[in-house]
Amino acid sequence: MNSIVRSLAFAGVALIVCLSPLASQAELSPLAPDPDWSALDAFQETMTREEFVHWINTLFCPDGSFWKFTVINGNEVTLFGDTEHTRLLYRLRLAPDLDSQLPLRATTVSGWKLSKAGTSSAKPLRGLVICLDPGHIGGRWAKMEERFFQIGSDPPVIEANLNMLAARHAAKLLETAGATVVWTKRFFEPVTTIRPAGLREEALASLYPSGGPAALPASFSPELEQRVVREEERLFYRNAEIRARAELVAKLNPDLTLCIHFNADKWSSHPTRTELIPQSRLVAFVHGNYSEEELRCDDQKWDLLYKLLSRTSIPEAEAAESIAKQMEATWNFPPESYSNWAAARRVGPSPYVFARNLLANRIYHGPVVFVEGPYMNAQDSYDRIIAGDYEGTRIIGGRAYRSLFAEFGEILARGVTAWAGGSTSTVVNH
Repeated sequence: MNSIVRSLAFAGVALIVCLSPLASQAELSPLAPDPDWSALDAFQETMTREEFVHWINTLFCPDGSFWKFTVINGNEVTLFGDTEHTRLLYRLRLAPDLDSQLPLRATTVSGWKLSKAGTSSAKPLRGLVICLDPGHIGGRWAKMEERFFQIGSDPPVIEANLNMLAARHAAKLLETAGATVVWTKRFFEPVTTIRPAGLREEALASLYPSGGPAALPASFSPELEQRVVREEERLFYRNAEIRARAELVAKLNPDLTLCIHFNADKWSSHPTRTELIPQSRLVAFVHGNYSEEELRCDDQKWDLLYKLLSRTSIPEAEAAESIAKQMEATWNFPPESYSNWAAARRVGPSPYVFARNLLANRIYHGPVVFVEGPYMNAQDSYDRIIAGDYEGTRIIGGRAYRSLFAEFGEILARGVTAWAGGSTSTVVNH
């Protein structure tokens, strides 16, 4: 087993963090492989100290906790596994300031570059590979994922279905504009070959993080067995599934990946229309904003360095800003605020764009924008959602509306097209 993990309750959601009984042992996120530190050698002397410090302080770790694990001596960064600096992980050599002012939009050693788009106005995305990642599994797994609810006799709301509908509309428009569209999934089945029952050992470690096998009860009551099964399921759809998709993204090597989701406020086990919240809020996430707790995991330190050194942050932010602009213009819903939540931090000029350390935008290689559409259980979108996908317009609540999913797809396609055309300029806040 790679790691010892613990599950905590947070706002009704299991938050899994890594723990280790001894400071000298490597700590890993759930199901994470051991980091290959030698893979970072290709980035040696490719980024100046000024650039490195800037991106850490403004995007990747604004709370400063990254520096607890590192020492900078001249142009060398020494990374440790612990804040006591007893476990050396890696030494990164930074570029001399005068000799390596590399253009941030140039091709990097990761193989990514922005300037692949064609110049044809009819096919503005020719040459670009766009990966669509419709969120969640759906189908018979939807209730397990807690992405399913139904009000009375209304059609059920299954987020994976909604995400797929929006992705299909986006795919048609992106391909019409010349892009090559690739997918992490096309059907309502898992990408991962792992199933919940195959994660029992990891689930037990999650529930009993200290003490090892000796801490396990001699027999399992029905209640305890239910807890173990539920933990197996969480590890399956929140970890194994995302990691399997990340392997696909690495093989596909897209210029941009769009993680497509609908948002929601918490719903009860038997929701009613009176529980619908008044208004949706919108957000687009870019990668960043690591916490100290997250950085205790060695794999997350590796992921941070890979994302930073592969220089995907600027195109990622530009694409997010471009898509957010289209969301605001089409739906005119307010942005999320997250004023009391440290896990998300606003970056850039748009009030809709936040940095967050999500598993998908951390381990998917290349620029990734994680887009959250309208709330599934908001008064402004619920009736449009249960109306399904359709052509033309329908009268909903006394007004004529086009398909919400067609609008979402258009937002994504227009945002990507504007980004590829260079009409967005983004500077991360200092």
